[in-house]
Amino acid sequence: MNAGTPPTSGRTGPTPVALSPRAEREAQQGLSLCLTWLDTPLRDALRDFDHRLFAIAESSRNHLEQQACFESRGIVERDGAGFRNRFAAHLSSRFRHLGDIPETKPAASPEHATLSLVDPEEQEQADALASMAARAEARSASSLFELGYRLAVLAGSPPLEGDALPAGPRVLAAALEAAVAPMPLSSAHRLILFQAVDAKVLGHGEAFYGALNEHYRTRGILPGFRVYPNVRVATPPMSERRARPAEAPAGTTEATQDHIGVLDGLRQLLAQRVEAGRGAGFAPGRLASDDELQTALLALQGHVADVAGAAQREIRSAQALRDELLVQLNRSRPAGSPPAELTAEQDDTVELTAMLFQSLGQQIAEASPGRPVLGGLQWPMLRAAVNDRGFFDQPEHPARQLLDTVGEAARHWLDPSEGEPDAALVDRLERLVIDASHAQVIDPAWRADIEQQIALLSRKAHVAERRQIEAMEGRDRLERARQRATEIMAERMVRGATPRGVLRILLERTWADVLALHILRGGENGEAFLYCLGVTDQLLGRRPILDRRKLRQDVERGLEHLGMHSSEASQVAAGVFEPPGTADEIPTPTDVALRLKRRPRLGEGTAHGETVPPVEPTPLDPAAQAIHDGFASLRFGTWFEFVQADGSLALRKLAWFSPTTGRCLFVNQRGSRCEDIDLTRLARLIATGKAREHKEQRLSIVDRAWQAVARNLRRQTAHDERWAGHA
Repeated sequence: MNAGTPPTSGRTGPTPVALSPRAEREAQQGLSLCLTWLDTPLRDALRDFDHRLFAIAESSRNHLEQQACFESRGIVERDGAGFRNRFAAHLSSRFRHLGDIPETKPAASPEHATLSLVDPEEQEQADALASMAARAEARSASSLFELGYRLAVLAGSPPLEGDALPAGPRVLAAALEAAVAPMPLSSAHRLILFQAVDAKVLGHGEAFYGALNEHYRTRGILPGFRVYPNVRVATPPMSERRARPAEAPAGTTEATQDHIGVLDGLRQLLAQRVEAGRGAGFAPGRLASDDELQTALLALQGHVADVAGAAQREIRSAQALRDELLVQLNRSRPAGSPPAELTAEQDDTVELTAMLFQSLGQQIAEASPGRPVLGGLQWPMLRAAVNDRGFFDQPEHPARQLLDTVGEAARHWLDPSEGEPDAALVDRLERLVIDASHAQVIDPAWRADIEQQIALLSRKAHVAERRQIEAMEGRDRLERARQRATEIMAERMVRGATPRGVLRILLERTWADVLALHILRGGENGEAFLYCLGVTDQLLGRRPILDRRKLRQDVERGLEHLGMHSSEASQVAAGVFEPPGTADEIPTPTDVALRLKRRPRLGEGTAHGETVPPVEPTPLDPAAQAIHDGFASLRFGTWFEFVQADGSLALRKLAWFSPTTGRCLFVNQRGSRCEDIDLTRLARLIATGKAREHKEQRLSIVDRAWQAVARNLRRQTAHDERWAGHA
């Protein structure tokens, strides 16, 4: 199947449907949201496929099976971008044909029916794709139903479903088939790739289709449409949940259960820590109702927009949040009523939200403009957590996904130690704070907008990195050409008479650069290099000079190739070939020697000719030597962590290195070049613990923050228990 071509089984061709300008615009915006949302899960699926094949190869004792696994990993690694492009092209094609009515083929008459053999592997793949789509449709039935009606409004057609629904599970399965088709993978490995995409993409379809529905709802397309009212299951009080920590709410999915493992016992640990402070209980007349709490949070959320400067926004502690909230609650209470208090569950929500933001803040640099952005989002996120307890437990919660995107953007793209933060991204995040302070709900379009900005920065970083790599490759070729030219010149000087004076300086410096230049251009077998080598032998006296005038012209042309002006080249040649004192305009040998020494060598002062520190010649100790030997299998794109002077870690990407010279190019997240480190020094740093290979973080920044909160709570609980035991 060709990329971007929808499957044709069961239809003879779509009937074109003309869309209105607004419908075309809305369809394009929906496509952009789909492509933005699907990009990260598709990348995760390819990484998961790589990990699965590596695990299979590691556990297999058959070397042929291991080789096949590594070949498939290489195919997917090389064609990962093409895979995603073909997937996007197929999806774009379906959005372009929004509302096309599939025409079914007429059933074949019995007398014309024919039998044909079916390839078992193709049938197995088709069954796997159909099963994936069926499971995804079952999981997201209500969301797909809503989406089909909303897109039908744009197309002016009956409700869309099945193959006619753009971005539906069947279309995603067809896009997967189209994306995999050109890749020479075995049938078994294709099924493994299908499983990875099913887990990372279709497995999170409910969040994906929910975001699409929310996007079109906010755009005014069937804003009040609902398949059926949401049934809210009564949540037991916090005290009951603490008393039954092992009991899960009815209807909890397996994915949610797995994720709650990250937050294992979080509320229970918090309850143990604050139990002593709540021993006296709460006065029922003072407890804030849900409506009062919502009114107070909405008012405090709106205050964020009134803050004049980002420097005045800070990440608040739990006590600061609690105090501001209580002050706002008491403002709306009748005069003479008792002061308001938060319920135990409300207080837990405030405490956990504050801990989450403080943990996020610890992962972001102090001077980063992302910290005040987090401070501005604290009230909107607290309100989202109060509205929906799924904020704590569900990774696909829109507010949580937005917070994760903002945190990753601040951590990777706004760190001032890595360069000047991007002004456009900072401005977009500041506008996000203003938008969130006035909004009733979290809009998924905010996250898509930020991700588009980050995608633009990623492309810029890739271009900058590519330029740095090209510069380093040029430096490396120049260095090797210089080294080879020096070796050739030294060999010829040893074998023949050693020249003296200005001729020696000319040959060792300037003429060696001429040889290096011809090596770069045509190699050692090139006609220009061989001719230049013949001129060298004549200057050294290893070959007879048949025409002295022609030899002088050849030297002048060689000097001009290095960029020397013709008049200057003529004077240098005259100083070499003419006897001193022949004419007044002829420079003396001393003047020519000084001029040649002052002239920069080939490539110096350019991007390819920067001063390169010499590789350390000292031998490595056994531990560092073992690490250095392991660099033979090192790949471009490997990330390393370097310990800085202040103890912090700097993340650097090994974008390029030369196996022959050992030169390395490390860049940061933004594609900017960092300090030069050769492989020898890198081995020493790793051996001494000052550098290590970075292990990719599979958890998001929010999940890592939750893990840090859980560790701190466990540590504090254990500390309190030890003190209680001593008492």
